[in-house]
Amino acid sequence: MTDIAAPFCWGILGVARINRSLVGPLRQGRHQLVAVASRSLDRARAYADAQGIPTAYGSYADLIADPAVDAVYIPLPNSMHVEWAVKAAAAGKHVLCEKPIALDATGIRQMQEAARTHGVVITEAFMYRHHPLVAKVTALAHDGTIGRLQGIRGTFSFPLDRPGDTRFDAGLGGGSLWDVGCYPVSFARTVAAARPLAVQGAAAWSEGDVDLSFFGQLHFPGNVFAQIHCSFESPFKTEVEVIGSEGRLLIRHPFKPEITETIEVQRGDEHTTVAVDGPPLYQGEVDDVAEAARTGRPPLVTLADSLDNTETLVALLEAARTGATVALPT
Repeated sequence: MTDIAAPFCWGILGVARINRSLVGPLRQGRHQLVAVASRSLDRARAYADAQGIPTAYGSYADLIADPAVDAVYIPLPNSMHVEWAVKAAAAGKHVLCEKPIALDATGIRQMQEAARTHGVVITEAFMYRHHPLVAKVTALAHDGTIGRLQGIRGTFSFPLDRPGDTRFDAGLGGGSLWDVGCYPVSFARTVAAARPLAVQGAAAWSEGDVDLSFFGQLHFPGNVFAQIHCSFESPFKTEVEVIGSEGRLLIRHPFKPEITETIEVQRGDEHTTVAVDGPPLYQGEVDDVAEAARTGRPPLVTLADSLDNTETLVALLEAARTGATVALPT
């Protein structure tokens, strides 16, 4: 358990574009951003100079060996997440790892074992989960506001037009489902408060064998269904609709909520809006790691939660490739 009064010091493994969103939160309050690593020392130094980070390393191993670092943020390509999360845990570092945290259940279980063995926190960076919006939507879905919960529809799409991007590389865990489809799947699972029983899927595949667009259906206990869409080929859109027997909820910014976000509630001819206040985007997940490390409580997004999400994504991809309905492991 980390000294609750001490600064909480972070290192970043890699110089990915997503870092731009985390550099600020990693410096707020007691957080200190003290180191960055790249496989090129020159690149690490250039990044550190540009961002005002004190220490640069030319290897990820050197950064996780730094005794000044309490926790690491891992924004590496998807296929590298498990390896470096496990190595960081073995070095005594807490871990905030970008989604998807792993590409199969085996990788999650390796991280669970590493976290238990070394007494550290490992959590998946679903930043939207740390906004109270999600808890409010879930409460409204189950408290009778819209009647009996029947279904959830979620979409996350944007045009990805950067040739050579790692998200087009199957060997690095590319594809729209892993990159952005994981969000509506996670949101649907959270609102349903259950693990899917079975899934169906269909995809448009690239010549490099990654899904450019994906459509999926999830079947939850109690005849609750979810439909998800994600794409690298469609205009930008994020939206979640929660459907009940007597009304619906509409969330227009479900995965990147504003500090004050709204839920549109429709019940018959009545339309109301519920406002929900939360922390700045990305700050919640950073604070959660520090608090879990300091107090010993579990992080908000546990590895058990990530295991369910990962197994759902794996099943959806299998369904799309085989054309079959795929039951999830019990």
